[in-house]
Amino acid sequence: MKPVKNIIYLYSEVMPYAIAVMRALVKEYGVAVDCICWDHNKRTPFVPVDEEGITFHKRSEFDETAIMKFIAARKPGIMYVTGRMDKLYMKAAVRFLPTCAIVTGCDNQWNNTPKQMLAAMLSPWLYKKYFEYFWVPGKRQHEFAEKMGYPERKIIPHLLTADTAVFGGVRDKNLPVKKAKYPHTMVYAGRFAKEKGVDILMEAFTAAIQETGSDWELLLVGAGDMPVATAPFIKVSPFMQGGELAASSKDWGVFCLPSTYEPWGVVIHEFAMAGMPIICSDAVGAADDLVVNNSSGFIFKSGDVGGLKKAIVAAMSKSDTELLAMGERGYELSKVQSPAIAARSLMSIVEQK
Repeated sequence: MKPVKNIIYLYSEVMPYAIAVMRALVKEYGVAVDCICWDHNKRTPFVPVDEEGITFHKRSEFDETAIMKFIAARKPGIMYVTGRMDKLYMKAAVRFLPTCAIVTGCDNQWNNTPKQMLAAMLSPWLYKKYFEYFWVPGKRQHEFAEKMGYPERKIIPHLLTADTAVFGGVRDKNLPVKKAKYPHTMVYAGRFAKEKGVDILMEAFTAAIQETGSDWELLLVGAGDMPVATAPFIKVSPFMQGGELAASSKDWGVFCLPSTYEPWGVVIHEFAMAGMPIICSDAVGAADDLVVNNSSGFIFKSGDVGGLKKAIVAAMSKSDTELLAMGERGYELSKVQSPAIAARSLMSIVEQK
């Protein structure tokens, strides 16, 4: 394969952690990145801004003729397509598959459902027609790619990562503060959506307080339909950017992601990197690599309010020293991934050509 000078991303809703990987591609490989991304029907208020080596383009400005002309002019060596949800992106993938490496990102977990088994049978038309490579974040997604008929050499690891430039030094900054007085605040950060399990979290946390009489508080941070705090020890805050979360983490003791559906969960990596114990459901894909139950955090069965309450009570019962140790173990686990590692994984396909 010829040296890659240009990479094009055809993205749905781009997030800061994806941009961190683009930066690593620019820095380590000297490529130019163009990213076409959705600018309508967004779930968060984040808006990307052009920077050195990276140019963002609004999806609404492209029709079929315009996107084909745009890609042809750039002559990308690699084109990343965020998934199968955009018909125009799929047309572009078919058009340029013969001339460049087409990679799709996939956070789907293999659950052996009838729908997934049908997709595996239809993979030549659903996936292989469009994409040469699957880029996946973890074990469950790797299995999905295998089931779709992709061989090991066509499955790329390390898709999703926290931004080390934002969260990389947070743990060191926070340690003196937390050693002096460990904060008794549990935090959730993410979208306020049914599948995130925020209602379950409020119910379980309230039950834990009633059982223990603890002085812990719960803070819910996010965007969407804001939940109504049901008790004085529950607070609700609007959406925060990554930098705000990192800076505020000194005031938070445990992170909780109680999702009933969470293919991966980059936020787990972010707070593990910040040195915080993690509570999450077994639906969270990132838990496989980034949370060790009863060591760096607690994993409970998805949707089980009683199981979540038990995990919360267990966290509340830990001493400050024990919580610091749990956070330290999670911090060590967080080192398995970074934007640089993700960039190297993507560029590894160049050696295959």
